Amino acid sequence: MRPQPITIILSSVTALAVLSFPGEAQANHLDACGGLWLEAEAAGRCEVVLKESCEQRCEPASTERVCAARLFQECESSCTLTAEVDCQAGCETNCGTACVTTETSQPPNCMGLCMSDCQQSVTDSCGATDRGQCRSSGAQCCSESCDAQCDATSETDCDPVCMTACSGSCVARSNVDCQIDCQAVEFVSCTETVVQECNEECETTGAAIFCDGHFLATGGDLQACADALKVEFEIEIDVDIEVDIDVGEVEDDIEDAVSCSVTDPSDGAPIGLLVLVAIGGWRLRRAGRE
Repeated sequence: MRPQPITIILSSVTALAVLSFPGEAQANHLDACGGLWLEAEAAGRCEVVLKESCEQRCEPASTERVCAARLFQECESSCTLTAEVDCQAGCETNCGTACVTTETSQPPNCMGLCMSDCQQSVTDSCGATDRGQCRSSGAQCCSESCDAQCDATSETDCDPVCMTACSGSCVARSNVDCQIDCQAVEFVSCTETVVQECNEECETTGAAIFCDGHFLATGGDLQACADALKVEFEIEIDVDIEVDIDVGEVEDDIEDAVSCSVTDPSDGAPIGLLVLVAIGGWRLRRAGRE
């Protein structure tokens, strides 16, 4: 009976819950997954892709959000424009209407309201149908600025929440075009690098995590990224990898090793004897498992 090949067992995503928020524009920061911002809608479509398939998914389009996260940091020092004077007032008016309309039993969501307003600027700059590099760069700018303003707020009424949300949105909107232009200089080079990282992750871990088609760069630590997704979005993915090695295949390898035994002239001990000792230990461990 021929031995079966090594198999890797890896379960796919099980979504427990997807968060809701005003305007469906909130994003959460995932340091353990490459530093990108991920929307709840995209998080609801996360999957663990095995090595046999994930290398085919490692393409520039799947790495755009990771690159937007990295390049935002590089461009931040040169994109420091302040908010336009009339932006805050107009934003607060629109935000207040949206907040009252969508508020139910939950307090207003500062991050969601900020992102909803800021994304309009991204749409204006990139076009309504562009979901690629431009939109990734603009969305990263919105997410970073909105989070900087909203992270510490504890307000539960629309007016103060909108004031904070609009502060973040207006700063981001002033810098969206700068970030898009700045990131464009290195974007192709970045995607090439991350595609290589994606392939390496598939090879070394046996799998990779993709959410709504976007590669999550875990640096080889799939579990840390899975834990972050659970904390931020209340979704759970199982990334436990079980390697099932056929016993017959191991025995064949050991028999080959024994047949090649020679004497080490340095101590006179046959190497074959050392191999037999290893076999004994292996059989004991095997018996223990059985």
